[in-house]
Amino acid sequence: MRQILEHCFSDKHISPITDVNAGEIFCSYCGIVLFEKLVDRSNESNMFMNDNYIDKTQNGPPSKIAISDMSKSSIISKRNFDARGNKLLAKNKIHFSRLRFWDSRSKRNNKEKNQVRAFTILDAYASKLNIPENAREQAAYIYREAMKKNIIRGSSISSMVAASIYAACKQLDIPRSVDEVSEIANMKRKLLSKTYRRLVKNLELKIISLEIDYISKIASSVAVSEKTSRLAHKIIDDFKKDRIHVGKNPIGIAGASIYLSAINHNEHVPMAKISKKTNISIVTIRKISKLLKPFAAKYIKSIDLGA
Repeated sequence: MRQILEHCFSDKHISPITDVNAGEIFCSYCGIVLFEKLVDRSNESNMFMNDNYIDKTQNGPPSKIAISDMSKSSIISKRNFDARGNKLLAKNKIHFSRLRFWDSRSKRNNKEKNQVRAFTILDAYASKLNIPENAREQAAYIYREAMKKNIIRGSSISSMVAASIYAACKQLDIPRSVDEVSEIANMKRKLLSKTYRRLVKNLELKIISLEIDYISKIASSVAVSEKTSRLAHKIIDDFKKDRIHVGKNPIGIAGASIYLSAINHNEHVPMAKISKKTNISIVTIRKISKLLKPFAAKYIKSIDLGA
């Protein structure tokens, strides 16, 4: 190596080039790599100006919302070895044992204990549901916002985490149903829906609901007219404005809106037929129809609101 350095740098006009991205130093004349796998020892606060933006470098693991301390805190290792790999002396072991104890105590207030448990559960649910990393981060963000506004009070951690995951999947258009999430979380569907509605209402989450996508499909399967289909769209539009649709089965809402629209245009479409085509129980369609009736009354004058 010494001979190579003397040969390459005998000419004063030749200088080494450092590649920060590759972690290498090489000769500008012959291209030979002199050093490789260099460690970036620069400070986090160093600023590098690029063509279009300022890039701030960061050492250590990337910051993640789905980790309680967001990967920013230091951890005292449980292994009794120093930086060189040598075993600690007996007197130092007691000292570091006390340091670990007070370090863990200083970091763990009630809020952080809640987050540690919540994000452990979130990671387990997300793995079972096989959702991507961006959905985990979004679910963690929703849970943190719920903690800030004290919405989690009165709800179990597992139910709030499950509702956050379901809301994140809805926002990112990831197909995960209420039944799937409730089964993984080992809770009742009704409890998950209730917690989800609470999150959406208090955090004012923007959820793009897909009920309208089902209307054309159901309308063609039960053979109703285009007028009935258009009226069903109007009923659902009004229904969504009051955010009552949150947590309800979108297929059931579409089927109930078509049932009420068909009444207005004198098209006899029994609930049993819609139930068979949509695989939604008659009881569910009847319940959602009662919720839709006040909104349908605006367009259907002869509807019986007392039913």
